[in-house]
Amino acid sequence: MDDTAASAANDRLEEILRRVKAAGGDITKDETAPLVIEFNNDFVEIGEQRMVEFNINRTDFQITREVKNVRIGGVSGHKKHLEDLARPIIDTKLKRKPENEDQWIGVDFEDMF
Repeated sequence: MDDTAASAANDRLEEILRRVKAAGGDITKDETAPLVIEFNNDFVEIGEQRMVEFNINRTDFQITREVKNVRIGGVSGHKKHLEDLARPIIDTKLKRKPENEDQWIGVDFEDMF
């Protein structure tokens, strides 16, 4: 069931990208990278991040999806530790900005089309 949730989130993102292409959108960036945090003076990979940027009707959009497989447990200090998650935490965000501007603004997915 946990793998199904992660797969469903990936399917939703792919469906959004299909709709973008069908609407004439131009995908300008699609990158996947490790999601890394600083923990106990070291850098630890806790999942992955995918960033997709595209343009529709002179508006730039950016979708960022973070999949976290590990979280920090414990209160603080020497009791703080990393815990593997049975079910990944998936966070997907959408931002937009008018073409040729610098400031991204968070929006709902329903507002994109």
